[in-house]
Amino acid sequence: MIFAVLIGFAFGFVGSMPVAGPIAVLVFARGIENRFRSGFAIAVGGAIAEGIYACLAFWGFSQLLARYSFILPASRGIAAGILIGLGVVFLRKKTVEKKAPKAKEGFGGGFMLGFMICGLNPTLIATWSAASATLFSTGLVSFDPHLAIPFGASAILGIVVWFALLLYLVHRFRGRFSQASLTTIIRVMGVFVIGIGLWFGVLFVRGLM
Repeated sequence: MIFAVLIGFAFGFVGSMPVAGPIAVLVFARGIENRFRSGFAIAVGGAIAEGIYACLAFWGFSQLLARYSFILPASRGIAAGILIGLGVVFLRKKTVEKKAPKAKEGFGGGFMLGFMICGLNPTLIATWSAASATLFSTGLVSFDPHLAIPFGASAILGIVVWFALLLYLVHRFRGRFSQASLTTIIRVMGVFVIGIGLWFGVLFVRGLM
């Protein structure tokens, strides 16, 4: 069990490092906007959704998902709409304040946003299925459905720890950039998020053909 937990944490931590996925982009953008509470909430929401997928993949849920093929294209279509909308909001950002927002942001909105974006990406099942297969192939862990929950929980922890570290680094170094530079970064992030949304849209259309 200990080995499965350690591997789950490592996969969650290392797998979240590339700042290319929608959650990573949003968390980074929130940090640039000095909205660290919102960024952390998005990270936690996304981590829990991904941890659930990790748990289900370990348990063998990918076979069930393959039987209901409509789930994948439908979720991609919804995710495309959400991401393109968020990208447009970033792109239209006028200025990024260097000071923290006066009003304290709630945790729930960011949490639900992160949870929805990851929850609407069932391709994570394939990613975590591959991770589980790699874990089993070592021979150090035998297949036991009871290990699915500890594996998923440790993956959640690994993801949250990485994004907390990312937000800390952004908080420490964002003061070195001018307000104009921070606004430009947010707009570039907007273009990137729109690109991810369009990619989901293309996958959605292909799934319908």
